[in-house]
Amino acid sequence: MVLNSVADQEQSLTSLLRQLSEDYGIPLSTLKLNARILRELNLIGYGSIRDKRAAQLENLGSFVVKLLMDDPWRAMVQFAD
Repeated sequence: MVLNSVADQEQSLTSLLRQLSEDYGIPLSTLKLNARILRELNLIGYGSIRDKRAAQLENLGSFVVKLLMDDPWRAMVQFAD
């Protein structure tokens, strides 16, 4: 859910996670933990307190999202680049 939301929206991670929490009733702390794990796996990137920027997919994250969207050929071509 977090990975797809980062792919679909260009906003800060905090805003994105708050919206997901409100929409789906998932505790914010759970979403933050999942976002941290996705970052450690190099699937998403986001700023810090000092470096504010929108959450974004890393190359590997884009690959995974495309695989999840049942478009493995497109994912393989992009990942090979």
